[in-house]
Amino acid sequence: MLFNLGKIFIFFFIVVGFAYPVEKRWIKKGQFNDWEVYVKTDNSICYMISKPQKMEGAYSTRGRVDAVIAVKNELKNKYYVAFDFGYPFYKNTKVKLTIDQEIAFQIDTFAETAWINSIEYPELNLKIIKEMKKGKVLIAHGKSSRGTVTKDTYSLIGFTKAFKKVKDACS
Repeated sequence: MLFNLGKIFIFFFIVVGFAYPVEKRWIKKGQFNDWEVYVKTDNSICYMISKPQKMEGAYSTRGRVDAVIAVKNELKNKYYVAFDFGYPFYKNTKVKLTIDQEIAFQIDTFAETAWINSIEYPELNLKIIKEMKKGKVLIAHGKSSRGTVTKDTYSLIGFTKAFKKVKDACS
């Protein structure tokens, strides 16, 4: 169990750690409104990334803030949803994702990232992706280790086309 969880963490940090193209390791495959699609040169990992349209909260600075959807075909649970918040989270908190003010999900946090534990919740990544494809706006609510509450608003316009491109590029 711990070994599998470790593999998820390693994969997740590889994806999030290289979420921006560095040198020639990543190739940009397209932009769909606010969503950009990248593929690793060996096609082993593909991802789409977006920045929030609006960031709210009583903070002075934050690190990288973005949403990442990744595909790695070699794994059983090949889809990954993650949100970088740009700050360490308050201890044992979860992030709330709300799509079109109707659909809500609670996801785990680790360091500065909200993510889904695919071992505990093997279908949650796909459920969130399915709702994101139908939605127009996603709001991610977080709480920093200092107690600062934040609200990041992402556009989902172009998400479906970007997700199709990610799936096609990594198949």
